[in-house]
Amino acid sequence: MASPSYNNVHFVGVARIDGEGIVVASYSHHAAIDIGGVKQVLGQPNLNISAGKHYVFSIGTSAWHLIGDDLNLIYIVICKDSYPQRVAHQCLEELQRNFVNKVGSKASTAKERSLDKTCSQMFGTICVKYDNLSEVDKLAAVAKKVDSVKLVMQENIDIALQNCVKLESIEKAAEELQQDAALFRRGATDLRKKMWWKNIKMKLIIGFIFLAVLGIVIGVAVAMSNSK
Repeated sequence: MASPSYNNVHFVGVARIDGEGIVVASYSHHAAIDIGGVKQVLGQPNLNISAGKHYVFSIGTSAWHLIGDDLNLIYIVICKDSYPQRVAHQCLEELQRNFVNKVGSKASTAKERSLDKTCSQMFGTICVKYDNLSEVDKLAAVAKKVDSVKLVMQENIDIALQNCVKLESIEKAAEELQQDAALFRRGATDLRKKMWWKNIKMKLIIGFIFLAVLGIVIGVAVAMSNSK
């Protein structure tokens, strides 16, 4: 299973300055590094590497970290330009220590890239280790935890905002229901008044008709009695 890439460490290698830069061992980590370009940088006449000193310079978006030793070897780490120098120095020291333990004095006479296969697994392990910055740097680990906490807090805020939106929707629906209920009550009251007046009118009409019929009946009765 391939290791995940954090795009922090791009290249580790060991070179020897023998009139020109000779890269005796190299390893590219999820990046295409031109060995010819590395040799060209090492071949600069103003590049004077003293043993035990850490040198760093930037080319494009990458930072080059170099350290030399008493065997005229130069240990190289190419990483992202924002990579902490203290961690890059730590990586260089581990690279130098592991390389010396594994290869020894062979590097003094090794030909161009003749030690790539010998050092491939060791270099790959170093790249994987230092590529995951939070695993090798306490400050980066703390920053990662802070980012995780910020992410959780942001998620909680988002959930709270969503709940607020839902609550506002519920409150709005409740207000609309109250308005509808008020309109219904008002309509029912108006209808009840209309029905009451209608009933009164019907009773008055019926009463009037009853009185009219009664008057007619009485009039006819009186007329009949007088004729007798």
